[in-house]
Order: sequence, then structure tokens, then C-alpha cells
Amino acid sequence: MSRILLLKLILSGIITLLLPTLSPATQSAELKIIAIVLSKTCPLPDGPDMTIDSPDSILRSMSNPDCPKHGDTQLVQTAIANQGQVQKEIGVEIKVRVDGQELKKKRHRKVYTIQAHDTARVLHEINLENTGRYQISVRVWDSRFKRILLNTTAGDERYFYIASPQDLEVAKTQLATGVRVSGKRIITPLKFDPPDLRWESVQVLPKHALRGEKLILRLNLMNVGGDIVKDIATKIQYYNVKQPMRKSVIAMPSTRVLAPGEITTFNLEYILPDDQLLGKYQIVATVDPENEIEELKENNNIAKSNVFKLSDIKLLLPTDKFSFAENGLFLFQWDSLAFSEFKIQVGVDEKFEDSGSFFDLPQGNRWIADKELVPLAGELPGMAMGLMRAKEKNKLYWRVIGRQASGRQSISGINSFSITPVSPDSS
Repeated sequence: MSRILLLKLILSGIITLLLPTLSPATQSAELKIIAIVLSKTCPLPDGPDMTIDSPDSILRSMSNPDCPKHGDTQLVQTAIANQGQVQKEIGVEIKVRVDGQELKKKRHRKVYTIQAHDTARVLHEINLENTGRYQISVRVWDSRFKRILLNTTAGDERYFYIASPQDLEVAKTQLATGVRVSGKRIITPLKFDPPDLRWESVQVLPKHALRGEKLILRLNLMNVGGDIVKDIATKIQYYNVKQPMRKSVIAMPSTRVLAPGEITTFNLEYILPDDQLLGKYQIVATVDPENEIEELKENNNIAKSNVFKLSDIKLLLPTDKFSFAENGLFLFQWDSLAFSEFKIQVGVDEKFEDSGSFFDLPQGNRWIADKELVPLAGELPGMAMGLMRAKEKNKLYWRVIGRQASGRQSISGINSFSITPVSPDSS
């Protein structure tokens, strides 16, 4: 079909787009309204059966900073999860009703694109210009707001109450006389899950750190519970795996608020003190260390990082179990921040206990200031393969000795390597 003909058909409305689409039922099944969270909550009940018949609670709500009041701004946050395999474009509507009447001017409607297996977080501000019983609900539409895909289920709407001057007068009368004003029903509080804090991940880089090198820590804290939580304290510590009871504090970061499903990330930098033992270490992160927050679960507040190694000298090349070709290039590389002079040792003794089973490079009393070494002709593979034949071994080991100007020395870990002989047929 020519381009001109195709254009004419499109303009005449004959052609419809034959793109693959999901049925409304399929789209609804793959979408989920995770929660509706309010920035201001209150001891007054916020459920569908809410009525006002507790005069002292009404009066206390006027002085409680957590309670919404006439003229305040209420922040509403909802999260829409795309559990499907493809990106979706949806319309999100946040509806506001007061005493059963919808306030269309306070309604939020906007189109969002959600990637597969991702979550869109929608924030909406409401100026509380009305008193009465507020109901907040969420609808998910198609991108043109023509078809409803998902509604807030019954019981998941959020409610809050702003007392009117008449309500305050009624409450004062009840407290003064002890008489229940007719027409007021019994308050039935809504029960919902408390918050639940846990570490999603605790990561440390590098996995092999040099003494004096900066550690990069990345920690993700998540609220997997059903309610908002404020003023969250944490404690980040490190310890040598051989001394797990001797923990030292790195930092005590905090976060002001976490809504259900929300994640906050702590990015920290730290250098272990020079007097720390060499060896393997771990980071341990604790949220709510003083157990001040009531949570759904109290046994998931601690998480540990990957094990990382602290040393004075880090071996780079050859990596452990590397194989050199007999007629190829032999190169040794390492790194160190604490030492300035080096020599390497190569041998067939994996513990370097038998002095006759290894040799130094450079030989004798010579040291080098570089952090790499290319052996001289004859040193490798000649000396190494001769040692393997003499000791009847087929594997070699290497390590690095570092020296400071003061004479202090340190020895690296040990890596193994091998040499692949040249085939007799090769030339």
C-alpha cells in the first residue's frame, strides 16, 4: 500500500489502530491500589461507621497537632501498582466527599504512565475549607477517563472529621451536663494494621577495602505495614566477624516520616579507624533501636550487609586461579594505601612456610615503589616451572610484602595461578 493511500485511509477514519490491547478485566487484575495515606490523622475514628459522641475527644482534637482542622492543608497519597508485564497508561482520580457530597473542585484527575512491575505514587493537597465528615477514595480509569478499571474497595477509603462550631458547643454541653445529645450515634473506631519497618537492602562497597580506603554504604529502609510512621531512628554499626560482640557505631541517621510502601535510602561514607584488625567485616543496620515504635512485626528490624575484607595490600592481577600461557606476558598488580615499597613472592607452598619452596621478585634485598611488576626474562616461567618440577607440584601461589619507611612490614593474602606449557608442536 502506498504512503499516499494509507494517509487518505487514516484521514477518512477507515483505518483503526490494530495495536494489541488488554481487556478491561485483564488490566484491572494487573493493577492494584496499595493504600491511601493521610498526612494528618487523629484519635477521632476515621472509619465508615464514624459518628461523634465522645465530647472529650472532639475538644482534644482542637489542640492535637496531628488532627486536621478547618483551614489546614491535608496531604493525600495513594500508590498504584502495575503488576503486569507491560507499561500502562492510566487515569488516576482522587475523590473527596464531605458528609456524602462530592467536592468536585477538590477532585484530582491526572494521567500517569507506570512501567511494568513498578508503582506510581500520587500526591494531592486538599484545603480543608469545610467542616464535617470527609471521605477520600481512589478510582483508576483508562487514559481517556472513559472506563473505570479499578475502585477503592469498601473499607479501604479513608475518613476524617473536622468539628464545626456547633459540634464544639454540643461537646462542651455534654461535658458540663453529662447528658448525651440526641441524634448522636456511637463511635466505632476503625482497626488497621500498624506500621512495619524493615531493611530492604544493606550494601557495602568495595568488597575488599584497603586500610584508609573510604567505604560506600547504601541502605534502603521500607515501611511494609499499613499505617504511616514518624520520627524513625536507626543505628548503623560494623564489627569484625571474629568478634561479633564488639560492634562500633558508624552513624545514626533518621527519617521524618514513611508512608506504607514507601522506601527511604541512606547513602553513607566511612573510613575504618587505622587501629582496626585486618580481616573480614560486616555492617549491621538496626531500625528503631530503642523499640519506641509499635510495629506489626518486631523481629525484622535488623539486617546485615555482605561480608567485606579489610587489608593493607589488595591483590589485583593475576586473579585467583588465573592461568598464564608459558610464552605469554607475566604481569603482577596490587594496590595499597599504607605502604610505599614492595616485593612479591612466588612459590609452590600455599602457606609460604618452606623457604625453599618460594622465591622473591625482585630478588635479594631490592624493593620496588611501583604497584606492578613484570618479571625479567628467565624469572618466569623459568624459575617457577623449575620449582614446580623439583617439588612435583602443578600449581603456583603469590603474595606481596609491603614496607614503610619506618621498617614496618605487612603481607597480603595469597592467590593461586598456573602456567600452561607451550605445546611441543607449536612454533
